[in-house]
This record gives sequence, structure tokens and C-alpha cells, in this order.
Amino acid sequence: MELKDAVVVVTGANRGLGRHLAAQLLERGAKVYAAARRPESVDLPGAVPLRLDVTDEESIRAAARTASDTTLLVNNAGISTATSLLTGDLDAVRLEMETNFYGPSPSREPSPTSSRATAGEPCSTSCRSCPGCTRPASAPTPRPRPPPGR
Repeated sequence: MELKDAVVVVTGANRGLGRHLAAQLLERGAKVYAAARRPESVDLPGAVPLRLDVTDEESIRAAARTASDTTLLVNNAGISTATSLLTGDLDAVRLEMETNFYGPSPSREPSPTSSRATAGEPCSTSCRSCPGCTRPASAPTPRPRPPPGR
């Protein structure tokens, strides 16, 4: 895909990897909608700040109306509450699932988090390098136990 003249929505574009991706896209000639829950936190010259909370359907619909010319979507928004799935607060676990799993999933309506928004292409990132993250991002995969007597 040619990035020059592409129209890209980057979610979570106010800092970290999302901000860097948005800056690189701008440098390569793309029009960039820099999406964030707080668009006033977007500080990229040339980017179009876009209010988007990937956990809020109305926010998604409003962003889809604003960014209706999108040709590429970069699903980058994500959070880490560093909450244990087994012993942590379930509201925090739900928030992570809503943001990190359901947020980039295609919704029932065309949206900036859905490849059906335009004839554009979706792209998702997955990263666990956030400030203050000290716990491992994944758990070891359990290995099957051998049958008894082996």
C-alpha cells in the first residue's frame, strides 16, 4: 500500500507507539487522524486530532462520521491495569478486555475500529511496553500432563 496520500486513523495516537506511528505516517505524506480519548493531548503538527474511546459505541460512531475518508486503520489503542485475572478487580479486567480485545474487533456498524468503515485496510498492533509496566505481558502456556503411570 502506498502511504503517500493515504488517509489513516491511528488509535491511541497521543503517546508511545501510536504517536510514533502517526508521526511516521505524516512524514510519509499520509493524512492522519490521531485518535485519543482526550484529543487535546495530541501534539503532532499536521495531524487531525480525533476524539475516540474504543469502548464507547457513540464515540466510535461520531469518529466514523468525522473520519469517513479513512483508507487505513491502525488499531493501536490499549491499556494495562496490571491486574491479575485470577485475583484482581474484575472491573479492571473488564476494562482491559473492552479496550484491548473488543476495541479493535469489527463492530456491527462501520467505524474507525472496523475494516468496514471504508474500503480501507485494518492493521492492529499489540505491545506491552508501557511506562511503569513491570510484570510480564503473558503467562506461560500450560503443557499437557503425561497420562498417569508414564
